Amino acid sequence: MSVFRFLGAILLLLSNPGSGSRWSGRQPGNEAAPSFALAGTSSEPIEIRADAYGRPLAQDALSEQYSKPSISLDQGESIRFQVVIPTEGDYTVAFDYAAPENVVVTAPEGELRVDGALPMEDARRIVFPVFYRNEGNEFPLDRYGNQITVQPVRMAAWTQAFIRDMNFSHKYPVQVHLSPGEHEFTFTLNRQALALGSIYLQVFLPDISYRQYIDENRHPETSGVLITLEAEWPSYKNDVSIRPIYNRSLDVTPYDTYQLLLNTIGEKGWQLSGSALYYEISVPADGMYCITLRALQNTANNFVVFRRVTINDAVPFDEFNELPFGYSTDWENITLGGETPYQVYLHAGVNVIGIEANTSPYNTAMENIRQSIAEINVLSLEIMHLTGNQVDRYREWEIANYIPDINERLSAIATKLAEDKAALQEINGGLSSDVIMKYQMALDNILLLAEEPNKIPIRMNRLSEGPQSAMQLLGTILGGLKTQPLTLDKVYVHSPDVLPPSAHTSPWLAFSEGIKRFFHSFKPNPYQSIGANEGEVEIWVNRSRQFVDLMQQMADQNFTPQTGIQVKFSIMPAEAKLALAVAAGLEPDVALGVSTDIPYELAVRNALYDLRSFNDFDSFIRIYSPGSLLSYMINDSVYAIPETQDFWVTYYRRDSLDSLGLDVPRTWDEVFGILPELQRYGMNYYTPLSSGAGYKNYLLTAPYLWNLDAELYSPDGMSSGLGSEASIAALQFMAEQFTVYGMPLTAASFFDSFRSGTLPIGISNAATYTQLRLAAPELEGLWGMDLYPATILDDGAQNRYVTGSAQTCMIMADTDMPQESWEFLKWWMSTETQVQFERQLLMNYGPEYLWYTANLEAFRYLPIPEEHKDVILAQWQWLQEPVRLPGAYMQERAISNAWNQIVFGGRNPRVAIDDAILVTNREITRKLEELGYTQNGVPVRPITVPTIETIRQWMDEANR
Repeated sequence: MSVFRFLGAILLLLSNPGSGSRWSGRQPGNEAAPSFALAGTSSEPIEIRADAYGRPLAQDALSEQYSKPSISLDQGESIRFQVVIPTEGDYTVAFDYAAPENVVVTAPEGELRVDGALPMEDARRIVFPVFYRNEGNEFPLDRYGNQITVQPVRMAAWTQAFIRDMNFSHKYPVQVHLSPGEHEFTFTLNRQALALGSIYLQVFLPDISYRQYIDENRHPETSGVLITLEAEWPSYKNDVSIRPIYNRSLDVTPYDTYQLLLNTIGEKGWQLSGSALYYEISVPADGMYCITLRALQNTANNFVVFRRVTINDAVPFDEFNELPFGYSTDWENITLGGETPYQVYLHAGVNVIGIEANTSPYNTAMENIRQSIAEINVLSLEIMHLTGNQVDRYREWEIANYIPDINERLSAIATKLAEDKAALQEINGGLSSDVIMKYQMALDNILLLAEEPNKIPIRMNRLSEGPQSAMQLLGTILGGLKTQPLTLDKVYVHSPDVLPPSAHTSPWLAFSEGIKRFFHSFKPNPYQSIGANEGEVEIWVNRSRQFVDLMQQMADQNFTPQTGIQVKFSIMPAEAKLALAVAAGLEPDVALGVSTDIPYELAVRNALYDLRSFNDFDSFIRIYSPGSLLSYMINDSVYAIPETQDFWVTYYRRDSLDSLGLDVPRTWDEVFGILPELQRYGMNYYTPLSSGAGYKNYLLTAPYLWNLDAELYSPDGMSSGLGSEASIAALQFMAEQFTVYGMPLTAASFFDSFRSGTLPIGISNAATYTQLRLAAPELEGLWGMDLYPATILDDGAQNRYVTGSAQTCMIMADTDMPQESWEFLKWWMSTETQVQFERQLLMNYGPEYLWYTANLEAFRYLPIPEEHKDVILAQWQWLQEPVRLPGAYMQERAISNAWNQIVFGGRNPRVAIDDAILVTNREITRKLEELGYTQNGVPVRPITVPTIETIRQWMDEANR
């Protein structure tokens, strides 16, 4: 009935009973790989069955759905077989496969080698798409009557797929060029798990034209048929980012004046090449039909996007590979084929129409851009090696004497860019778009540099440095070409003599609806209303509505049925107003997503509930890094728990370090060792202290003290701890990175400098990680991560302590439902709930919604590369948050001021530290008196300074 009806149309095309393939006699399990030969003519496919892979056959529920032998592959496992090729040519490779149900978000990936080598670069990363369907057939309503998304669920079913390029940007499947004779194939699964059936080899043949298709399909035209599908209800899809969205236009259905309905699908969530929607549609009779889409492309201005359309899992003719959808501000009925619609044959009963985002018309331009970026990067490094990246307007260079072919290289880049720009303008009908303008800006930069190559050293901002340089403009263009946004409202399948209904409503209806919505706009936003019903736990969330909707849905479906506790979520008006809400008696029971510096300020004013008063608290916190709780403690009480966590790690450019022959430094001594070589070529190392802000808070400064075994406070917590020799050494070390070793004093954006190559290595946090994954396509495969540099102590020990605070959860002190609130927090931060939430975020809203949960067990399920996950988890073993004590804010400020005075004012470090101690102790004394810890300077209440060892002791005792 669809792609998952395995013995359907495609398999019949690939299988040829009676000829097929023959096995050369080696039995499974022998040391040599099984060998096959193409039988009959060279155009016939060969099938390599799973029982010939020399591995045990699968015996599970998934294998029972497949009519042939199959095997199960885990990450890192391989199979190999040999094939005898009679005729030289290009061949395609197809797999029968199914992804197990535990493969949820990240698709399996593999690698194919022929005779021990990669036949092409795309064979290094073969992606096996996984499929999802809606959990129900109606959108659920939230408590305010607005529709919310149905949760997608994985389809563990068999399908067949040809090897595609890793970006799904080529028009046809990958072709492997093979010479006559025997070849050994080795397939290795590099990510996830996979059930593997037969593998097929077939001579590549391009798709036929529409004219040939019509000649071969002499079926009668149908008459009087009009079938309408609401596009927001696909039968299944291969990308969780494609999601239903609200649209308030009167031209779409369904529509409601006052409620929000999920009535369209796509837009920015449906823009990556290869992401597809599939619609199962039943037609009454065999015959020829037309397809019309009610579509809107108003996201990419003056830009044409493309879709590939399949019928029953195959592209019927070549024109369906690249169907254009131009820019429009209004909804349009777009009949495939235009004024002379394409007609496709559908058999009576269920057929499957697939609509896939496709960048193949732009593929040549994208490949040229990638090549141009690589060439500019190499040229930029050569020039920096030559000049040391020293900008001197009064120094003249004869660049051609050192780089003789520089003119030819720049001219070649300019020629390719000019050709691609002309091709894009032709595709887009000569219209000027943002992509075209950036092309012209990059081209102008290259042409200017080619005219005067000797001035390139003072014009590096036009070549590779800065947002308007040719390299970064090309990176932006590449990202633009890769995005193909399109929104659908309806899919029509109709006879050639039937026209779909008009896409536009009457002006009178639009006027009357506008009046209704105008008056309705004066009603308060229910999502920002405060207050809960009797018996409900009221929860304020400092996040956007997407998060709140999903939280409410999960709680209603899971938490309330399990516990009987009703909860109501609201968007927090502003976290800075929590103290005002407490004073007015309007505070909630629970607050989520609160910044890490707020809990202590509320707790010290008795506004938060002591979470450690719950008997099972010590056993519950085993899911956390011990050091993550320190900021929320007062004596032996804990007033908040982490919800999400940040991470500070080393990011590095592989290409830049390789060009200089440098290894990634693991300690600060190694960092200082590579600095001369970096600075020799105008590069440098970034630390968070180089951020543009003048104020350096504990998140940036405290790690330097901890890693030299210095303490922030005295043992009794009633004075500063900065007077120790270790603290003085730490502050000197912070300053000497800039005054002695020449690290950059300020950097407006590490991400931008990292992209340009001027800061090819440095320390940054999770925000940079997200930017590199989503906003730097030109750096794909060129960067990596490692641990925070270690500080080596005199005894040889290495410390890597660093902060990692993000958002927290807390219970307000005046709650009437403390136990119910605690039950909710335990459910919310449990591994099961956090894994479900992070998966649903990604499945509902796409890869930019990564959820960096503070639950270490749940974080292991985050679908990011394992090598990145290993680095983050290893660094979190060194996570430590700064302890908050009365007057601590003054010491935080004093350390920042001392650093600024030493670095920018040249002040003596000991003098600066003495002043910092004096100011800090004065404020600590005042706050201790105010909060009742001292009277007339005499201690009357003790202060216990929290430590990591204390928290570890709690965990150990609870687990005994």
